[in-house]
Order: sequence, then structure tokens, then C-alpha cells
Amino acid sequence: MSQLLHTLIHQQFTMAQAVNVMDIVDSRSQEITAAMEALKTNMSVSYKLSIPFYMRRRAASHNPKRLPARVRPPDAAPSKVKFKWKKRAGKIQGDETASKGKEVHKEDSADKKIEVKEDVMKAKRLETHLWHAKRCHMKDMWGYRLALCTTQKGARAAHRATNTATTLQDTSYYHWVCISGNTLHRKLDGVLLPNHVTLHRVTCSHLYHVGKCLGPVRVYWTSEDTVLLRLHPAIISSCSNIGDLFPGLSVKSLCDAFSQFTLHGVRSIELLVKSLTLSDTTNSVVKDVWDQLSDNAFYYDIMSGTVLGCEVVIPPREHKVFVSVLDTEITQPTHRLCPDEKLGGDILFRSALTNTSVTSTITSNKDRETLPCCMYKDPVTSALTLMVPRGTGTRLWISLVYSGGRVVGLQDEHSLNTDRGRLTFPVDYPDTAAGRRYWEEDGREREEKEMRRPPQKRVKYAELGITSPFVPDWAGVCGSDDISVIRDPALLRTLPTDLDKHLVTVSLSSVKRGNFRPGSHVYYFEGSRDETMSNDPVYSSEDQYPVVGYLTSGNYCLNSGKGGGIALILAGVFKKVRQECGALLVRNTTSKQYRFVDVNLIF
Repeated sequence: MSQLLHTLIHQQFTMAQAVNVMDIVDSRSQEITAAMEALKTNMSVSYKLSIPFYMRRRAASHNPKRLPARVRPPDAAPSKVKFKWKKRAGKIQGDETASKGKEVHKEDSADKKIEVKEDVMKAKRLETHLWHAKRCHMKDMWGYRLALCTTQKGARAAHRATNTATTLQDTSYYHWVCISGNTLHRKLDGVLLPNHVTLHRVTCSHLYHVGKCLGPVRVYWTSEDTVLLRLHPAIISSCSNIGDLFPGLSVKSLCDAFSQFTLHGVRSIELLVKSLTLSDTTNSVVKDVWDQLSDNAFYYDIMSGTVLGCEVVIPPREHKVFVSVLDTEITQPTHRLCPDEKLGGDILFRSALTNTSVTSTITSNKDRETLPCCMYKDPVTSALTLMVPRGTGTRLWISLVYSGGRVVGLQDEHSLNTDRGRLTFPVDYPDTAAGRRYWEEDGREREEKEMRRPPQKRVKYAELGITSPFVPDWAGVCGSDDISVIRDPALLRTLPTDLDKHLVTVSLSSVKRGNFRPGSHVYYFEGSRDETMSNDPVYSSEDQYPVVGYLTSGNYCLNSGKGGGIALILAGVFKKVRQECGALLVRNTTSKQYRFVDVNLIF
């Protein structure tokens, strides 16, 4: 043992105390060469790291074709794998299918192509359809293939984005109609309510035909003889011909002429300035206002309804550079604008977007750097909408997304509107043709879903006292199938006698607990609510609470932290509740529990 220990100590002192680097490199030269070659050939992994983690849709792959085009290696070799048709062999020699296999495949492929074309004709696809189809749940609605919601985010993420960042939505499915004629304002009386001529500003109104409401519209008066209307596609589908609504006037449809993107959130201006660059810097007025937006970059410094038009450039983005507005803190402007100094008083940049010759030239040349852009702030939702010629919207969309915009769909938009007490068309408009069609289809789907359950698992609506569980029974509330909704505050004061035949739109919020769903029943409770605040009533067969309305939208409101929604109730009942002569109760169609609610009138 001692001899072995002596030998080890001797070897330790006789070993070399220095390391030769060249010897190690020579021994590992083959491994180093192989690693360097792998980095040259497989650049997809390194380029994959340039994409932020929360925007990576696919896992890292050695195939560069799986990467987005904007971050794909420039020297990526094209794929050598090609699809080959196989000849269909017959079961027996001499069979006709054995000698005509290729022709059969050609016929099959032609049939498949025809079927694909027919499917495409059923629903139009927006310019950003491919981007949405890979990341969102899609559905055919109003003749378009639209995104409902993202696959990885819910309403809570969209609500957070509106309060801390900016949400982004493709609203190119809206239709613009140009109407012109002499004495246009007088001829539109009774068609647009309210009908006020406000030049160079977007206002909100409702479209009527033969005394019946068709839906909400956005109105933009370019001159006293020309007006632009933004219509929902459900309104277009409910009319056989849009020209019949405006007899004696020149009507020009601008359907599918623009790509429209809506930005909603406290950092909309910051995202806009970051995604676009002003091209015409010679115009001092345009440059001063753009610099003022860049310096303040605050969402509330633009007046509602303001319209701005200018020439912009979408700056190119490098592959490995990504700076999002979400990566920086919200910087308050050094100088907040006073109400008199807010943008939008008399400022209007006339854009070349409405010039058809310029728009067609840009559409044919999609790689053009300078684009005419029109933006306006919605008077109801306070959202900022960007409009560019159709065919150039994909570049703008990618720039907005990679600058930090959070994409939302129709379901997210509906949830945000309900949370803030705003109406959503056509869900909250059951008096219109589009609203009735929506509720009929929705009630049919819910009924079919309920009937697919076993009989023992179905809800016993008769025992709960629910007579209309799937579709609201407005005839039982109003006394007739013709629904009349008061949408003008002045009419509510001028109709003192017939209030029981008209409906008003209200926002409801639970006093204590409870979460409401669309189609829930609204009841009238006679008496003081303060006496029974401790205990919400429970349904029994002896209850005599009359049904005075229904919820059209309902959910858990993240702003208030309570259940709430939007409902239509009788105007006379609302007047009694305002005079503290009673209260309102809400009960879901599958529950026995009533809930007291607070009421606020909305238009």
C-alpha cells in the first residue's frame, strides 16, 4: 500500500504542469469542423431565436421552410421533394382502370379543384386570412371567413391588452358606400337618425328603412353633397339592393376597396407612430401634427371623430431586430394637451385614398413604398381605425403585429363591448332583421345541442317556469311581434303614455353575486330592494314576478368584478325603477336563483 502511494505521488510531481492548446485542437479538429458545418447548413434554429417567445407558433425545426418568410434564411435551399402521382392499377389484367389510371387521377384532381373553388365562393377571405387561419378559430359569418378568437388567449388577455397595451383587429369586412346628390341632407331625413351634417368628422347614426331600424352606421360628410357610410355586412345582406334605401341619389359601393385595421388601447398612438413613417415631410402642417403625435403619443389627446389622411411608408424590419412597445414602460407625455388643444378641431389631411385611379395603381403595384392612409377615431368605441388600399394591408398588418399589437377576434370584441356597456351588432339589436336572424340561428343551435343530451340529462325548463329557453319571447313582453326600441334620449321624454309598448337598452350589473348568460330573463320586483338585500329570492311555483325583458349579452365583467350584461326591457318599467318604485331581478334559464341588479340606460 505504501509503495503504491509513493508511485502516485511521484507521477503527480513528474507530470507536465502546462496544457498545450494546439494538441487539444488537433485532437478535436474533426468535431469542431462538423459543428461549424452544422451551423452553416442549419441556420433555421438560429433564425428561430430572433422571434419572441410568445409569438413562436411552431417548434424549432431543421427545415427552413417551416419558418415565416420574414425570418427565413436568405440562402435557404428549395425543397427537392416533389409529389408524384401514382398510377392506379386494376385488380385484373386488362381492366380499363389499369390503362387509364392517370386520366382517372386527372379527373379526380379536377373535381377537387372545382370543389375548392365552390367552397371559396361561399365565404370571402380577407387579405390577412392566411395569418389568422394559422392562429385563430375561424367561422363563416355574413359572407366572410372571420376570426372568432385566438387559440392561445382568452377574453382576460384581451381585456388586459386594452388597459396596458393595444388590441388589433382586422375589420376589412365592413362596407363603405358613397352617396351623393343635391340637397343630400334633406333627402336623408328619416333614413339617418340622428341626421346632422358635421363636415370632415366621423359621427354615429342609425339607418332606417320604412320606419324600421336596420342597424348602426358611421357617417363621414366629405362635403354638403357627398357622404360616406360604413355599413355592417349583416345590413347589406338584409337588403336586396342597397340603392333602394336611397331613392333619387347616386350610390357607389366601395366594397372590398380598403383594408381596415382597428386599434383599441391606451398605446394605440404609440403603436401607430412606431409602425408607420410619414413620407411627405415638406408639408409643414402635416409634419407638425405628426411630430406632435410622436412626442405626446397619448391615446386621449385625439378628439373622437377626428379624420386624418396622409402619405405614409411602412419601414422595413430586420430579421434579428425586434422591439415591441410592450417591452417598454408607458411613458407619460411631458405636455398633456388641454381640451382646447386636442387634435381634431379643424385639422383634416385630404388623403388620396378616395381617388380610384391612385388606389388601382397602388393595388396593381403592391411593392410600392408610399401608401395613402386614412385614420379616424371612432366616436363610440374611441378606437383608432387605419385604412389603406386593398392589396397592401398585409404589410401593414405584419408591421403592427411585430410592433406589439395584440390580435383579437369577434368573440373578444363582443366580450370587451359587454364589459364596457357598449352595444354589439347584430347581437344587441333584436329589433332589426339581422338581429332576428342571428337569434333564430343561435336558438336553433342551442336547442339542437340540448336535444343531443339523453332525456334524463336535459334541463327541466317547465319545472323552472321558463317558457322560452332558447329564443327570447319579445311578443310576450311587448304584446306584439313588432319590436320598437327607443334609441333617442329625446323620445323617452316625449312618450309618457305608450312606454309599455316600447323597449329601452340598459346595462345590468349584479348587486352581490351571480353571472348572467345571454337569454336570461329579467323580472320586475315590486317593493323596496333594501328590505330584501340580505337574501336574494329563489324561484317557486307561487312567484308572480312578470317578465319585462331579456339579456342579449351577458358575462363576467372584468372591470367591475361582477356579473353583468346588456338587456332590453320595457321603458315603463325602467321609469318605475328610476323613481325607486321597484327593482329588477335576473335569472338564468337553467337556475332557480334570482339576482338583484343595478340598471343604467345606454343608447
